[in-house]
Amino acid sequence: MSLMTELPESIKTHVLSLEEFFKQENTRETHDFITEGLNYQFSTGGKRLRPALCLLSCELFGGDPDKALPFAMATEILHNFLLIHDDIEDDDVMRRDQKTLWAEIGLPNALNVADFMIARAYGLITESQLPVDTSLQLCRAFSHVLQKTVEGQALDINLRGHPDVNLETYYRIVTLKTAYYLALPWVGGAMVAGAEEASLDPLWKLGRRLGPAFQIRDDLIDLTEGKGRGGEVGCDIREGKPSICYAHALEGKKGSEEERGRLVEIVRADRNSTTEDDIAWVIDFYRREQVLDFAQEEANRLAGESLEVLDSLPLPDAGKESFRDIIRFVVDRKV
Repeated sequence: MSLMTELPESIKTHVLSLEEFFKQENTRETHDFITEGLNYQFSTGGKRLRPALCLLSCELFGGDPDKALPFAMATEILHNFLLIHDDIEDDDVMRRDQKTLWAEIGLPNALNVADFMIARAYGLITESQLPVDTSLQLCRAFSHVLQKTVEGQALDINLRGHPDVNLETYYRIVTLKTAYYLALPWVGGAMVAGAEEASLDPLWKLGRRLGPAFQIRDDLIDLTEGKGRGGEVGCDIREGKPSICYAHALEGKKGSEEERGRLVEIVRADRNSTTEDDIAWVIDFYRREQVLDFAQEEANRLAGESLEVLDSLPLPDAGKESFRDIIRFVVDRKV
């Protein structure tokens, strides 16, 4: 995998074991007009960070990572299920430097593949050889996170280009859309290991700190490195997403009133009418007003709070260090 060198050492072996499990799962059955789409979606790659975190967490809490493989796979399916919908809702035709699924096989078939995927995710959880109580616990967590993520996406879609977006709004969106979603794998891994309820609360709390940091880093990558959209930067601006940069620029009254008015006008415009010059102006405005610096500082602050939460987890020092590696990766990653 091309992204393996970017990942923390503590999860690289888990990523490799996941790849083998994915191959077995994806070739287990063939379904007309579905399997080809599934194979395409998973062939586009990805870091496999979330499912690897599931296996790592299970191991750190004293469980057998192999027993967590089905749930880890379910979290990766959930991730791709949401990506398919996200690409459709954002009208994105590129992801991971390849055509998005709906652009490749058409909107109706892409939606149908996604529907199959979420059904299969629940199947993996309920069919796994785990105690019934554990499977039920995992299903409840999975359903809870899916609902919260959809709630966050609803805010993201309907507040695009809104002139009253502020940091409180931004953090509400990313907590719903990203925090629960990021925490699910490591909470699930701990559940498989039989961790007590008292250990699960800090894990969810860790997600509420680290999830927004992950999203902030994503916002910054979109403006500087690109996010696998064929080298294009500023996709979030085209889509009108209420990013931390947009929220801070408005709430902090950055620049002149005229400049803020232009920012809102560009972000709220239809993506097809947004020019390269518009994107360049917004990025330059963010740089001039130290908005990008503020965003990275916020990511660093949240990472620091994540480390404080980590100290409350009932893990040995080696286990905590593995989680520290993940926190550093989230805040400093380039992909």
